[in-house]
Amino acid sequence: MRMTSDERGYIEDLYHAGLAAVGPRSAVARALGRRGTTITVDGSDIPTSGCVAVVAIGKAAASMAKGARDSLGEAIRNGIILTKDGHLSADVPGFRAFEAAHPVPDQRGVVATKAILDLAGELRNGDLLLALISGGGSALLEAPRPPLTLDDIQRTTDLLLRAGAPIQDLNAVRAELSLVKGGGLRRAAAPAACVSLLLSDVLGNDPTVIASGPTIDRQPSPHTARQVLERFGVRDRVPAAVATSLDQTIQAAPDELTGVDFEASRWFVIGDNDAFVAAAAAESNSRGVATRIIWRQKEGEAADLAREWVESCRAADDGVDVLLGGGEATVTVRGDGHGGRNTEFALAAAIELKEDDSDWTIASLASDGDDGATDAAGGIVDAGTVKAMRSAGVSPEDALAGNDSAPALDAAGALVRPGVTGTNVNDMYVAVRRGSAAKIGA
Repeated sequence: MRMTSDERGYIEDLYHAGLAAVGPRSAVARALGRRGTTITVDGSDIPTSGCVAVVAIGKAAASMAKGARDSLGEAIRNGIILTKDGHLSADVPGFRAFEAAHPVPDQRGVVATKAILDLAGELRNGDLLLALISGGGSALLEAPRPPLTLDDIQRTTDLLLRAGAPIQDLNAVRAELSLVKGGGLRRAAAPAACVSLLLSDVLGNDPTVIASGPTIDRQPSPHTARQVLERFGVRDRVPAAVATSLDQTIQAAPDELTGVDFEASRWFVIGDNDAFVAAAAAESNSRGVATRIIWRQKEGEAADLAREWVESCRAADDGVDVLLGGGEATVTVRGDGHGGRNTEFALAAAIELKEDDSDWTIASLASDGDDGATDAAGGIVDAGTVKAMRSAGVSPEDALAGNDSAPALDAAGALVRPGVTGTNVNDMYVAVRRGSAAKIGA
């Protein structure tokens, strides 16, 4: 069996409905307002007697900056955008723009971070730093804590990514190795006021984890960072300088580890994974298709989650035609193939669907349109996908074992390539029952 255009098109419609609900530009514009010298954020007044500076950091930085410009206009005195390669759609008046590497930081990110810290350091009492933070910011915004080097952080990041560390664990380590994470940007901006608008790519929306919390005051936790390295089996493989830095911080006097208590700091979450998935469900229900959200904030190994998702499809009530879920999987890299968490999920699901010639069509899609090192958001598969791969000379089992999911899905025409979406709120999982095609097309 092969999916029909109805089923694939329906899944893509739900995906785009979800994206529309978490559009960064409109979300920022809705959150901000201006009355004279008073800036309003989510209905609250933020008096300013000086200048307003804006820094936008992350995969959604350019769109978020446009939203701030839409609402605040010429009130923005200075602005800087730092985003991932390929995520700058157009110039934003009044903003300098930088691109850098993700998910492993590079020297361009270090240079851009210095420019951001310099801007923050120029602010005075009465000024306002408006920080627009989105997923990807932790890799992009980097200032290694001396004597650590960029190479130390690159190697540590790569080891954790390959070991399958989820974002909260990865950022727990990165925050301890950086001058700008864990409130570092906020400290640089003092005594100016600071307001942060957060587009969350972190399940649970912990503000200290989103982009490693550059504007959120936090208590340093080198013990936690060291435990993460040990749990993922890389404690003895990270650069010696990293291990030494964590050990020295652990041994520091308690007052040296105390976070700074800044006044006039506020943060607001303006979009997240729950909103993304809920909007897709609302769209499906509005079309008269029985829909159920069965996963929220789901985490785990991509292939394991795919098998669990297929089991959920098998167990679904007869009257339910669409299943939805949200979360973000991880991949433990064992091969040298090409793919990401969503393509690996889709490939594992395709193999599982073939086992009983299932009548479900399944998708795993990244909200940013860019799954790992691929040029796709993920894939849409059904019980016929494996046959299509074999016809193209691809062994799906070998591809899964070698983390080579993207080429395998591409061979079957199962990749989804929406391009850069301008947002980043984790992933969406969709299942559509084949028998519902008549309703979908109605």
